This record gives sequence, structure tokens and C-alpha cells, in this order.
Amino acid sequence: MKETVKKLAAYQAELPEEVVKAKYGLQHLARLSANESVYGPSPKVGEAVRAVSDDVLGYYPDGQATPLREAVADLTQVNPENLVFGVGADELIQLLTRTILTPESEMIVPDPTFGEYALHAEIEQAKTVKVPVNPADGHVDFEAMLAAITDQTTMIWLANPNNPTGVFEKTADIEAFLTKLPSTVTLVVDEAYYDFVDEPDATVAPLVSQYKNLVVLRTLSKAYGLANLRIGYGIMQDPLYTAMQAVRLPYNLSTYQIVGGTAAILDQDYLAKNVAAFQSERTKFQNFLRDEGLTFYESQANFIWIKVGETKKVGQALLQSGYQVNDRLNSEWIRIALGTPDDNEGLKEAFLAALKN
Repeated sequence: MKETVKKLAAYQAELPEEVVKAKYGLQHLARLSANESVYGPSPKVGEAVRAVSDDVLGYYPDGQATPLREAVADLTQVNPENLVFGVGADELIQLLTRTILTPESEMIVPDPTFGEYALHAEIEQAKTVKVPVNPADGHVDFEAMLAAITDQTTMIWLANPNNPTGVFEKTADIEAFLTKLPSTVTLVVDEAYYDFVDEPDATVAPLVSQYKNLVVLRTLSKAYGLANLRIGYGIMQDPLYTAMQAVRLPYNLSTYQIVGGTAAILDQDYLAKNVAAFQSERTKFQNFLRDEGLTFYESQANFIWIKVGETKKVGQALLQSGYQVNDRLNSEWIRIALGTPDDNEGLKEAFLAALKN
């Protein structure tokens, strides 16, 4: 067994809803810890999945996810042969690190950011170099990222908006950074939350055709409300596309994932309605935090990163009040996903009470 694997700790998921309710005597639990969509998927997804004949169960699915590939290519205006599909963006993170990183190579990430990048680098026995974000506003320090590049650097990750901070970097700033990278360094821009951005030019996907060392990741788990179906895709050029298709397991998406994902992609009206609701709630919650004089980073995602002091104490108080948030990422900062309007209003009161205790 790899020594790096021996040191890994298993992911600790949140306790199931019914377990939490029973433990604290709750009638209602707002699940605001995993950045899921409280509005769920388009009704057309369920209709499409239920319409699948049982006859398909005895046969392997479409290994190229053809209808989903065509729907995503049409939506994103990219070549279908530039798309790699995975079981959530998580599988693509795993495949990218497996394909690009080697023992003793180096990978650069902002700090803080999504923990899976460093996890998979560790599995591949590569070194992760963490570059702190600007403490004042949470933005990526691009100059410091460039300065961290060495001859061993092969990969850089940039979640945009960043998770857990929610901070969004402009496309022009990312391209300016990209132009300064050696061609041997692959920049992966993880756009899991880009649907929630209310600024123009929210994606760098159009740049993939110009830069062979640029990869863009997307997921249907967040804005599309399909966390349980596990569907993600990556946009990339050759030679990485061909390599990724080779290391990807065949038939990795089931027919239900392909059919459900296609239905979600095709219902852009439903997506737009839910995104608008999240954006409205985000504005109201950030105004509340601002009015209360609390420290937070301006978010363009469906969650907010807030400085609370004793994170575990605040998180536990909120859980006992019926609000399950993420208190596991930092000792001073807490991540709260946006819920329904009613849950968000109740959370404000519970949050202030938790801070006073």
C-alpha cells in the first residue's frame, strides 16, 4: 500500500437528516452544509428517468453518453469531442490528477479551496503547494501563484467561484494568468458554481479552444439540483482529451444519469428561475451580514464564507436549532449554503443567537 494512502482519513459526511432530527428533537432540519440546491431538479428529470424501460437494466449504457454530450455541446458551444463525462466532477478531479501528476511533481492551489484537489495529489504522491488568498477580500493572489511555479509544477487548480470562499475571479484576470503559464503546466478551472454568478463573462470555457493547457470542469450537482445523480463534465483539448478518455472507466454513466442529465440541461428555463432565486437570497443574506457588521467574503456562489470565531461552537448551536452548516473547514470561518427564503430568515435569527452564546 502507498504510504500516502495509509495516512489518509476517510471523508466524514454529515449525519443523515432523520438521525439529526431524532437526536435534537427537531421537526425540521435545514440542510445547508453541502451546497446542494434546495429547489431540486427540473420536474422533467424525473419524467425522463421514469420513462426509461426496465429492459435497459441487462445491458451496458451508452459509453459515450451521446444525448448528454450533444445537449452539453449545444449549450456550451464547444466541440462534442472536447467533452469528457464523469460521475460528478469528483471523478474528473481524480482522473485529471491521475493523468497529469507523477510522484515528486508539484501542484499549486489557492488556500483555502476545495480539499479534493490536494487529496488526489497526495494519492498520486505529488506535492501540493498552497498559496494563501488575499486575506482582505478572498481573491486569488495570481502573482504569488506565478511565483510558486517551479520546474516540478505540472498542474494548477482554480475553483471559480472558489469553494469555500465563494469569491469569483474575472475571466480577464484568469486569461492574463494563463498567458504567463509555461505550456507544460495545466490550469484546471473548476466552474462547479459558475451558474450562480451574476456578472458577465462568468466562464472561461470559450478559451479552451485557444489554450491546450486549459481545462474547465462543470457539475450538475449544484445549480441543476442533481447531486444524487452524480454527473459532471470537463472541457479540454487533445492530447489531454484522448488521454482522459483512455483512463476513464467505460460505461461510467448509467442510462439514468445520461437521460436525467440531458433533461436537466435542456430545461434552461427552470435553471434560470432557480438561479435567480438563489441570487436574490444571496443579496438579502449578505446585506444582513453587512448590517450586523460581520466579516465575510463577497460571494458569487450559493453559499457564504463567514468569520465567526469559534466555528465548532457556532456550528453546534445552529445544528441544535435546526440548521446544518459546514463547521469542519476552518477553526474561525464557517460556510453556510443558502436555503429556502423561510429557512434563510430563520437562520438569521439563529445565527445571531449562536454568536452571542
